[in-house]
Amino acid sequence: MTHPLLRPQPLRAWQFEDLLDTPDDGYRYEIFDGSLIVTPPPPMPHANVVYRLRRQLERQATDELVICENVGVLRRDGTSYFIPDLSVFSGGLLESSLPALPPTEAKLVIEVVSPSNPGNDLVLKRYGYAVAGVPQYWIVDVRTQEVLVLTQPGPMGYLTEQKHSGVLRGSDPFPFELNLAEVFG
Repeated sequence: MTHPLLRPQPLRAWQFEDLLDTPDDGYRYEIFDGSLIVTPPPPMPHANVVYRLRRQLERQATDELVICENVGVLRRDGTSYFIPDLSVFSGGLLESSLPALPPTEAKLVIEVVSPSNPGNDLVLKRYGYAVAGVPQYWIVDVRTQEVLVLTQPGPMGYLTEQKHSGVLRGSDPFPFELNLAEVFG
């Protein structure tokens, strides 16, 4: 039996428009270089880390920026579409009719490593966000209780990476100081 979502013989690479026909079944449907990625909804511990991180960031963010969950980031050619756990961008974009966030408009995207598919966040999205031009990508790893901050995107990936534990301080996209012990609970 063939799942109604899957094509028996792909005629072309997956595009963003193809996702408009996916079922509203709780799964996360994303695309990387034309290949469909389907993942289950995150478990409660994952949601708890996202919630704690968002609260700390929102307390320090400037009024012009918003921190949103599950706002898609769409590469211009439509062949890559990711839904980060958190993204930071200009609040004015919430009023737009854009189908998703353009990568260069995302000031920061954050993924909490999922225990069921860590490679998506650590490898695939790391490369995908860099190639698309997302200026800053954080990989929050509950297993190590560290945050990997990646900056300077390029065609081969991010050029700069820094691991943080304990306290994470920075000035971009706004001045912040995060107590990671509180994030990881």
